[in-house]
Amino acid sequence: MRTIEDCPDAELADLHILDQHWSRMGPRARRVLLLVAERLAVGAARYQDDLSPGRDWKREALEEAADGLVYVTRGLID
Repeated sequence: MRTIEDCPDAELADLHILDQHWSRMGPRARRVLLLVAERLAVGAARYQDDLSPGRDWKREALEEAADGLVYVTRGLID
């Protein structure tokens, strides 16, 4: 598995680099990728942040995972 350091620098990367991956994905995988891109854009606009290292990402991930468990559990009990 590649690490983030192996990925092209976003300032230099051309979006066409995604073509090779996009063409191998099915429609559901493409929807997931577009959802992730949308969430990144929303977060950047809301927090004026580009995934900066100054945030406590582990804590935030734990909080989000716990929230997600609540949503899934609530959805399953009806």
